[in-house]
Amino acid sequence: MNKRSKDEVLPSLSDLLTKDTILLNKVVADWREAIEKTGKALVKTGAIEPRYIPAMMKFKEELGPYIVIAPGIALPHSRPKDGVLKPGFCLMTLKKPVEFGHQDNDPVDIVIAFAAVDNKQHIKALASLANLLSDTGIVEKIRKAKNKKEILSLISTKC
Repeated sequence: MNKRSKDEVLPSLSDLLTKDTILLNKVVADWREAIEKTGKALVKTGAIEPRYIPAMMKFKEELGPYIVIAPGIALPHSRPKDGVLKPGFCLMTLKKPVEFGHQDNDPVDIVIAFAAVDNKQHIKALASLANLLSDTGIVEKIRKAKNKKEILSLISTKC
C-alpha cells in the first residue's frame, strides 16, 4: 500500500484483487448474472453488502452500457452508499462472452466489478487497472489465463 498522507493509505490493485476475487472461465446467461457472480465474490470478502449487487445492475440500467469501458471489458460498480464496506475488486473471465448493450465494445468476456468507499480510496488501484488494461498483450493473457496465479503474476509485474 502507498501512503498518500501521514494517516491515509491507498490500497494497490494487488491489495484488492486477490485469489478470492479472481474468477476464471465462468459461464453466465447474461450481463445480470455476470454482475451477480462478481458481486457475490465481493460479498464473500466483506467488501460489500449484498444490496450492492442489485445497485450495480440498476446503475447499468439507468446509465446505460457506459460500464463497458473497452472492447470486451466491463467495469460494473455503484455508489459507496449502496453498501460498500471497504474497497474491493473482482475480476472474472467468461468462457462465452455476453452482451451488455454497448454499440462498439460488446460482447464482454472480462468483467471487473469494483467497490469504493469514497472518491479517493480506489484511485491508485483503478489507475493500475487502467494501466494494465491499456496493454492489449496483457488483456489477451488475462483472457487466456488458466489459473489465478497467472493473473496475480500479471498484476504484480505490471502494477
